[in-house]
Amino acid sequence: MFKKNPQPKASANIKSSERRKLYQEICSTYGLEPQDISKDVEVQILPMTTKQATFKSPQGISGTIYRDENETPTWFRPRGGKLYPSVFTLWKVPLLPTVMTHPHVIEVLQNGADLMLPGTIPPFDSRCTKGTVVGVVDSKSPSVIKAVGVCNLNLTQFSSVIGRTGAAVEILHHMSDELVALNKLVDIAVPGNVENPLGKAVQESVEHGDEGSIKSGLSEAEPTSNSHEEEPAQEPPQETPLNSDDIEYGISTEDLDHLFIRAALQAIKVDNIDLPVSSSTFMSSHVLKNLPAMDASYCNVKKTSWKKTAKYLKALEKLGYLTTKGKGDDVTVTSLISKENPTIQNFVTHKTVQSTSTPSKPPTKKKKDHELSVVYLYKPTSKLRSIFNRVEKEYDILYTSVEVRRILDDYIKVADLVDKKNPKVVRLDEELSAATRLKESCPRDKIFSSFLSSFSVNHSILKPGETNGVMFKGEPPKIAIITEMRLGRKVVTRVQNFEHYFIKPHVLAEELRTKCSGSSTIGQSIQNPSITEVTVQGPHAKLITDLLNKDKGVPVSFIDVEDKTKKKKKK
Repeated sequence: MFKKNPQPKASANIKSSERRKLYQEICSTYGLEPQDISKDVEVQILPMTTKQATFKSPQGISGTIYRDENETPTWFRPRGGKLYPSVFTLWKVPLLPTVMTHPHVIEVLQNGADLMLPGTIPPFDSRCTKGTVVGVVDSKSPSVIKAVGVCNLNLTQFSSVIGRTGAAVEILHHMSDELVALNKLVDIAVPGNVENPLGKAVQESVEHGDEGSIKSGLSEAEPTSNSHEEEPAQEPPQETPLNSDDIEYGISTEDLDHLFIRAALQAIKVDNIDLPVSSSTFMSSHVLKNLPAMDASYCNVKKTSWKKTAKYLKALEKLGYLTTKGKGDDVTVTSLISKENPTIQNFVTHKTVQSTSTPSKPPTKKKKDHELSVVYLYKPTSKLRSIFNRVEKEYDILYTSVEVRRILDDYIKVADLVDKKNPKVVRLDEELSAATRLKESCPRDKIFSSFLSSFSVNHSILKPGETNGVMFKGEPPKIAIITEMRLGRKVVTRVQNFEHYFIKPHVLAEELRTKCSGSSTIGQSIQNPSITEVTVQGPHAKLITDLLNKDKGVPVSFIDVEDKTKKKKKK
């Protein structure tokens, strides 16, 4: 639907009454119960400040796009159709049933294809019937919706997709289309994991009816006496040992609750805990260190159904594992179940996060992981055609520098150009001399540098973790930071060519305004109006360089700094 720019008109705020009607329509369309949704989650679903703009794309599709205060698209509606959420909304509240696919298929969907049945991964959500609006996720990030579409088939009838044909999901919107490109004011990265604020109980009530969560189950447990030695505590959730192979990438809230309970039992059995102990110390020094080996992103009580440490400790108290004192978030653990209790004696310990953690990486490695990477590829020019024909290599494709060196070595071997008296020296024939513009025999390395200069350069800038990106001709432009004086005394610093490195003008201007404690503006370069530049008051070249390098990941070699305020020395 958004293969091309939808060309929306100027957006305008909608009235509060219109927003309420819109929110009611969303709840009705997607099976949400307004009374079960908190105000914070409601604002994530539909912001209080909501704008609307009509659009008509070059394909003839018209409709309405809803945006938040930062002009980020949140919902869209084709003319005469239903409301659909954008991926920005689904990264906050994943309110759609999902269809899983392979990571490489996501790239195919971003080129405008629909999701075919053989590309899906069963089993399917029971709500994935024909006509249902669904989100598409990949197996690497099963909680992050990367495309929105409508089921063309009743997917629940398929337990296997091998040998099947047909389009499973008609894709309406994905994370690389022109609707996402309308987000120009704020920089929103694709999350690695999305936690559903609607809660597990809300999801299960849609799928299977309200079955309750582990939290409600704990609240219904019978209270125990403060003396843990008088009667045995409730049995732990599981007695089998755990290791890192048992923990998969995706951990449900219920499973995570179970792991946190096991961590508390192991801490009681293994650690020497001085009582009384504050809730923060008990969590950081004992519970978190005794969690089973798993993804570190899940080692946070906020990922559980309890959300807060105090509620987690109260749940342990109702299970009879400890007693607490205090109200609200100010809770102290006053006593623990005895180590002689059968529950603790029979508990089987497991490998912990701390015991399997890898040694800390040096700071240089962390910095490299954060930096953008520039990949160079080389395309042969016309004067190299005869050499490529001689070694039987394709002429119209791009090569890496390693591949170019291998082609040169193959040609030298085929043409028998190695000097027999001095193997380190290569003789030049007519073709190689024309390609390198060298006339005398010389070392192989010198020939390679001249040979490589005969190719046309192409480059691609990749974010950390990416392997493929958009290819551009020529060398990558360097970010220009220019400090100059205006109106005689006023010093300003201008920044240009930053958009090539995934930096948005409004985001950079806001950051410079904060870090430099001065006003910033966005405008067009006087020398080249096609270039957008951000200007900030004051001489801040060093601060901006650190911001681009350390926060934005731009290598220092791609940043040029020029100070025009310094007077040139007279000769």
